[in-house]
Amino acid sequence: MKPIDFLSSRMSVSKLMSPAPNDAVLERVINAACRAPDHGALRAWRILIVRGDSRSALGDLMVNVERETDPNLDESRAAASKQKAMRAPMIMVVVSATQAHSKIPAIEQVLAAGCVAHGLLLALQAEGFGAVWKTGAPCYAASMKAGLGLQPTDDIVGFLYVGTPSAPQQDSPRPKMHDVTREWTG
Repeated sequence: MKPIDFLSSRMSVSKLMSPAPNDAVLERVINAACRAPDHGALRAWRILIVRGDSRSALGDLMVNVERETDPNLDESRAAASKQKAMRAPMIMVVVSATQAHSKIPAIEQVLAAGCVAHGLLLALQAEGFGAVWKTGAPCYAASMKAGLGLQPTDDIVGFLYVGTPSAPQQDSPRPKMHDVTREWTG
């Protein structure tokens, strides 16, 4: 397959099962993703790997974060929130750890972390795994950052749920060039 065809075939996979990538595959995937554009070579990103029993602890953290905004969270919704951390055998938390820099603004550093997340998705698919990038309120909660051992100034770019696709995926409609471009003429 030509590289352009591979890139054009990328899709999110939400139905995931074991196995997740082993350590050798994980190292290749992360090394590939770290080729992301990075102005100043700041490497202002981190990747937290959550697997095994740690997913249950992440689920508890997600419930606690949700309870902060909804103190009346019923047990059914709490169980559903906890279960989110168990929907894949591995979760990669992509973090932007911006640094003060006179020439490289924070937005460029966050975008570089986003490129790492996209690179992870592509590399995982190239290795035969599926993944889906999720965000939501927990990404932006100070208590989630603290619970993950992050700095208050860090940003969670997303939670990448990773595993083996459990069913064939239906591709979703994608925009075409004419949908997203216009020519600027001055």
